Amino acid sequence: MLDRHSASQARSGYRFLSLRWKILLTLGVVMLSVNGALSWLHFHDLTTRFELQRAEARKRLVLQAFTLRDDFGQRLQGLAGVLAALDSVGVSLFQTPHGHELLRNHFDSHWAALQLGLGIDSLQVYAKTGPPLASWPSDVLADPDHDAEVRAVIESERAMHWTRCRQVCTEFAAAPILSSGRVAGVVVLGSSPAEVINSFPSVSGGADLGILIPTPPVAGGAVDETFLPQVGLRVIELSSKGKDRALLHQLTSIPPILHPSGHAHLSLTYNGKQFELLFLALDAPRGGPFPAMMVVIDDLTEALADIRQSVLSRLQGELLVSLLSLLLLSLLVHAPLQRMTKAVLAIPLLGRRAFNEARARIAPRARRLLDDEIDNLAEAAISLSYRLETLEAEVAAHSAATQRMLQRISVERDFSKSLLDTAQVIILTQSADGRIRTLNRYGRLLFGCDEEMLPGKRFFELLGPAGSSPASPVQQALRDIAAGIRRHVQTESILLGTSGQTYEITWSHSRLSGHSGDAMMILSVGVDHTERKRAESHVNYLAEHDPLTGLINRQHFQNELDQTLISARRSGHDGALLYLDLDEFRYVNDVSGHQAGDALLRIVADQVSNVARASDLLGRLGGDELGLLLHECDQDGAIQVAEKINKRLAEIKFPELGANHRISASIGIVVFSEAKMDVKELLANADIAMYQAKAKGGGGWHLYSEGEGEQEKIQERLHWKEMINRSLVDGGFVVHYQPIQDIRARQVSHYEALVRMRDSDGSLIPPGAFMEVAENSGLIREIDRHVIDQVFGKMLSLFAVGRDYKFSINLSGVSINDARMLSFIREELARNPMLSSHVVFEITETAAVSDFSAARAFMQAVRELGCSFSLDDFGVGFSSFNYIKQLPVDYVKIDGSFVRTLVDSPDDQVFVRALTEVARGFGKKTVAEFVEDERALNMLRSFGVDYAQGYFIGKPAQDVI
Repeated sequence: MLDRHSASQARSGYRFLSLRWKILLTLGVVMLSVNGALSWLHFHDLTTRFELQRAEARKRLVLQAFTLRDDFGQRLQGLAGVLAALDSVGVSLFQTPHGHELLRNHFDSHWAALQLGLGIDSLQVYAKTGPPLASWPSDVLADPDHDAEVRAVIESERAMHWTRCRQVCTEFAAAPILSSGRVAGVVVLGSSPAEVINSFPSVSGGADLGILIPTPPVAGGAVDETFLPQVGLRVIELSSKGKDRALLHQLTSIPPILHPSGHAHLSLTYNGKQFELLFLALDAPRGGPFPAMMVVIDDLTEALADIRQSVLSRLQGELLVSLLSLLLLSLLVHAPLQRMTKAVLAIPLLGRRAFNEARARIAPRARRLLDDEIDNLAEAAISLSYRLETLEAEVAAHSAATQRMLQRISVERDFSKSLLDTAQVIILTQSADGRIRTLNRYGRLLFGCDEEMLPGKRFFELLGPAGSSPASPVQQALRDIAAGIRRHVQTESILLGTSGQTYEITWSHSRLSGHSGDAMMILSVGVDHTERKRAESHVNYLAEHDPLTGLINRQHFQNELDQTLISARRSGHDGALLYLDLDEFRYVNDVSGHQAGDALLRIVADQVSNVARASDLLGRLGGDELGLLLHECDQDGAIQVAEKINKRLAEIKFPELGANHRISASIGIVVFSEAKMDVKELLANADIAMYQAKAKGGGGWHLYSEGEGEQEKIQERLHWKEMINRSLVDGGFVVHYQPIQDIRARQVSHYEALVRMRDSDGSLIPPGAFMEVAENSGLIREIDRHVIDQVFGKMLSLFAVGRDYKFSINLSGVSINDARMLSFIREELARNPMLSSHVVFEITETAAVSDFSAARAFMQAVRELGCSFSLDDFGVGFSSFNYIKQLPVDYVKIDGSFVRTLVDSPDDQVFVRALTEVARGFGKKTVAEFVEDERALNMLRSFGVDYAQGYFIGKPAQDVI
């Protein structure tokens, strides 16, 4: 017996792990190792391919940057050639000094147009030798660095362009002035490369471009955010409008650029993001280690995150497959191991005489084709159980009677004790004079006393001073129970524990009837409602307060504001509402995270509370918006409070923000007294005033006034939106057609479709009245579809009678960015293939450049369907020549501002002639709009303009003549 006990103790020292888990853990480790190796190989492959792609991307970005610069230089060179080709320029160079004065007067008349209209910064005219004859602006001195280029242009008689970087970078272009076949001089133009910088992100797919030049720091120790002290360079241009300046300040060195027009690159981590910087030489170094250079900033964060996500997804997939495999294996071995486990676990039950349970657990298979070792083990265990059960029955018969008797006694005793000790209520008995006789475990836990401390303690002492008074309701109720007047009483009281903690208890007192000779006792049962009442109080608090700042919430603020308005009407006292919105608060969340934003909101709430009076009401209306209700306050007082608030906010030192950042709020002020203004109107007016304060630049206040008309503007926008929706449903839009004449053939070649809205009285509303609302609300898409549908129907009706005019249809910038518009056009043309060759879609230059890549893709897709494209308002933008080159258009419509005064304006004549020549050079047809008389038409014919449109040609009409 001792040996078996020792062996059992020795075995209990070993840890048990089932066979199934040993198999699964071994296979799991193997699968994890294989999956880890495969994931590492996948990561290595993705990284290698990413490096190869980045090498190609760097080549592409370098090519795009230099191509943009060269294109810009070519356009500048072409403009210099246009100026040099003017007849009066060459003649002036061969004349007397009086001719030089004539040259200056000639260019003086065009300098404003060149500077403002075409972005030219400087203009110089050189003779074959010597300094420039004239310069514009007049205070600009000749740059001796141009001498070599000027001589090269004179000797080669060819135009050229170059980049020069000193304090700023300028793109120069020079063209020879020819007169009678001889070189008379050179025209040199200079322009800022800002256009190259600004257009680079759209060409490169999102990369930013900047220019760095080697210049010394600002003297006197002044703060210069554009200077990079660690590399000795200055940032003079950035396509990101300064956003990447902080990133460039992280540069500590720049890799060497080994040859002119070469490039180098490096990687840089900033604000948790990975960037790649490409440095492209622009100019030779001047006394410093670096030349002037372009820097291309490309954000690699998303690409690297994609690699990590791909590896993680693959690893997760492999782990999932491994887990499914292990689960399948576990299911396969589960049944045999379960049968064996049942038999093994049933053996100890035999030692505890649980024979039926042992046989139920073993439960041999009822249907089996072949027996195995587990079946034999089960049969042997069941046979053993029957033998042991027979022996046990004989022993149990002798002690059954004694056991039943003891069991009845212990059950009654244990039930009473268990009931008292396990109940989560206070159960005590007390005598008629209030002395405690018994107290259960839960009651002792709340009171903090032991059973030895109970004798002599009175129930009333536990209730504190309020219950210990002889006249207390509790004592009176208990006296009534002791006297037999009442059988049951329910009371509530505050229980004071020995630790000083209080509990809210509901008591039920009842009389216990004793046997003859026993003293009367009172049973008191107490239920603790402390947590429930605290929870109810907390819920009521949360229903009225903002949990972040502790201020009242919007709903409670509106209720208080409603009561204040009622009181103001009765008393006639003024009051004011301040509506605060923190300026640029979203940048705090974006830069420092939402936890920092929450901390700042709490600080702002505390500071505003300090400014407000005790009688004022401050609440959080949502997000970063606060409302401050000033009782009995006039206009001047409200303004003073608003200025105090911003002064106090400006003093906040928030570590998460930069040292120079100042906290401020835009505050809308509405003063109210006896005015019949409800809460909704008051908040709406305060919100309007707040936005007007924000429109002034933030950090200030605006006092709402009934005469400002903001509500009327909102109502007007809603009116036009409703009119547009009604017209779309009821067919209130009509299309008029204005003829466009082929100037050479002197006959109408096509028509432009112009939409009008029919008012309720039948009058027509021009598009200028409702088009802005339509574009802002997105309803312009439906209007464009409606116009296309009407024009296509008109074309089909004209085809039916043998008239096949072309029609020009205007599209908005919103529509060309809508993929559904392209599908709509494709479906309409698929139903009527003959229409495509007679349709010209027309978009404005402004709409085309708002999303250049999307506009170009849309145009290309529509032109592939057989339609043509026209660029409207051509010439109003600074980059019109670039757009005509980049966009796949067939027609360019010269903006009417140049055509209206064409006859009387030499400047407009020069510009229209130049636009026509450029368009012809690119193979585009030109259309001049707003042609009002025959003189303008004849002048356009002499310039080579192809088509004319205007009231002189024909007014818009609903029918095609």
